[in-house]
Amino acid sequence: MKKIYILGLIFTMFTMSSCEEFLKGTNENPNDPTSVSPAALLAPAETVIAYQYGGNFSRYSGLFVQQVEGMDRQWASFNNYVLIAANFDSDWQLLYVDVLNNLNIMIEQSETAGYNHYIGVGKALKAFSLLLMTDFWNSIPYSNGLSGVANLQPTFDSQADIFTEVHKLLTEARTSLGSSDGGLALSGDLIYGGNTAAWMKATHAIQARAYLHQSLLDSNNYNNAITSIDNAFSSESEDMTFDFVDGATTAGPWYQFNRDRGDIGFNSTMNTVMTNLSDPRLDKYDGDGTSTFLADTDTHEYFTAGRSLPLVSYTELMFAKAEALLQSGGSQADIRTAYLAGINSSFNGMGLSADYAAYTAQDAVNPAADLTLENIITQKWLALYTDPEAYSDWRRTGFPALTPNNGVAIPTRFLYPQTENQLNSNTPSVTVTDKVDWDTN
Repeated sequence: MKKIYILGLIFTMFTMSSCEEFLKGTNENPNDPTSVSPAALLAPAETVIAYQYGGNFSRYSGLFVQQVEGMDRQWASFNNYVLIAANFDSDWQLLYVDVLNNLNIMIEQSETAGYNHYIGVGKALKAFSLLLMTDFWNSIPYSNGLSGVANLQPTFDSQADIFTEVHKLLTEARTSLGSSDGGLALSGDLIYGGNTAAWMKATHAIQARAYLHQSLLDSNNYNNAITSIDNAFSSESEDMTFDFVDGATTAGPWYQFNRDRGDIGFNSTMNTVMTNLSDPRLDKYDGDGTSTFLADTDTHEYFTAGRSLPLVSYTELMFAKAEALLQSGGSQADIRTAYLAGINSSFNGMGLSADYAAYTAQDAVNPAADLTLENIITQKWLALYTDPEAYSDWRRTGFPALTPNNGVAIPTRFLYPQTENQLNSNTPSVTVTDKVDWDTN
C-alpha cells in the first residue's frame, strides 16, 4: 500500500514548529494509487520545496550568516544559537513525506507509463532536495530510507553517496527531458510551466551548485562547476523560480512569517557593510531598518506576499563561476567579467539597473587590483540575501568574516530532528557546531 500525500494549491493553514502554515491533506487509496495523475503530485512537491527553501532554511541560514537577526521570542533564542532537535522536525518530515515520497511515486508511475518529461523533472527536483538536505544534515537516510513501515530503522547514507546520487539523478533527468513526452505533456509544473528546455538548463545549474560544494574535497570540481554553469542559465530570465501568489494562504513564506510572527529583523552586520558601500539594495532589504519585519509586513520591498523566489539563479551562477575561475587559475579578465555579471544581475533583478554603474565604480566593490575570494563571496553574500546558498558559501570559504553572536562558534549544520532521534537508533549523534563532510574549511 502506498500513501499519496496531496498538498492543495489553495492552502488551509496550520501552525507548525517552523511557525509556517501549510496544508498537508492526505488522500489514501490503497486499491488504486495510480489514480493520481503525475501533475497532481508534481505541483505539491514543487510547492513544498519552495516553502521550505524560502522558509525555515532561509531564516536559519540568514540568521547564521548575519543577514537577519532574531529579535523576539523563539527567534531571539535562535539568534544566540539555542537550538534543539525538535526545531527541525517539521522540515525533515515535509521533505521526506511531501517531497521525496511523492516524487518517488510520480517517477515510478511515469516510468511504468513512459512519461519521460515527468521522470526528468521528478529526478531534477529529487536531486535539488537531496542536495539541500545533505548540505544541512550531512548523512541522511536514502537508499533504504523511503520504505515506510517496511523499514522503520533506515541506515544513513554518507554525504559522498548522496552526492553520487545527486549527479546520477541529474544525468538521468537530462536523458528523460531530451526524450519524447511519452504521450503525456508536462503539466502541473509551477516552476517552468512545462518548459523542458528550461528544465534541462536547470539540471546544469543544480549540478554546478553541487560541484562547487564539493570543491574543497577535489579541486577538479571547480572546472566541473564551470562546465555546468556554461550549460545553464544565460540570464536571470531563466532562473529556476517559484512564484508565490498574493493571498492569505498562498503568500510567500517570509511574508507569512512576518505577518504572523515578526520575530526577525535586519542584521546590523549586513547593514554596516551595505551602508559603507552606499549599496542601494539596503533600502529594499532592511524594512524600516529599526525593528522586526512585523512593523512593515505590507510595505517591505523584498519580502512581498507575491514574491518570486529563485531556487537557483543566474546571479548565483555568475558568482560561482568567478570563484571557480579564481580557484582554478583562470584569468583575472574572465573572473571580473563573471563577478560583475553577478552584481549586474542582482541589480537588474531588484529594479536597480540605473545604480549599477555608480556602485561598481567604487574601488571597494570593483578594485583596480586583482579580485580576491573575499571580494567575490562578500558580493555574493550581499546579492543572495536570505538565500540558503549564502550559508554554504560562508562555511566553505569563511567569508564574510563573522563574529559569533554569543561568543561561541556559529552553527555549521542542522540537528537531526527529535522524531528521528527517538524512533531510529541509527541516527548519528551530532551538535550544531559539527561540520558536514564537504566543509573542510
